[in-house]
Amino acid sequence: MEERYKSMIVVDLMLKRTRNQNEEILLALRKNTGYNDGKYELPGGHVDENEDIMHAMVREAKEELNIDLKTEDLKIEHILHHFKGNRLKFIISAKEYEGKLQIGEPDKCEKLEWFNLNNLPNNLDTRLEKVLKEIKENIFYDNSNFVNLK
Repeated sequence: MEERYKSMIVVDLMLKRTRNQNEEILLALRKNTGYNDGKYELPGGHVDENEDIMHAMVREAKEELNIDLKTEDLKIEHILHHFKGNRLKFIISAKEYEGKLQIGEPDKCEKLEWFNLNNLPNNLDTRLEKVLKEIKENIFYDNSNFVNLK
């Protein structure tokens, strides 16, 4: 029998808050990973075997940010099917959490910082920049292969 195509499933957290009537999101500055170091990205990670995406998001938030999320407070904002990279990425939002935000993996994250959605950093991951634009335009799914992104 022919082997079927397999994708790695990834969950990224779009943690939101409102400050001075502006919506902000939490971004993590990557370091020492060998991929996108020095770029801001959403915190997140891979879904483990036999784990659903919402429970994976709860686990990743605890590991990376030291916060507790409730699955009922989570919402899928966007799906990115990066088929050239064998990834299916779910962008999941939350506005509520318990605990004190802190870097849970200091060997991979230089800092956590809140950014106004209308004033994002210059060193934002290119894919994330595109995803945030699509979310703003109510585009729920993207199957771009991102080959031509710089």
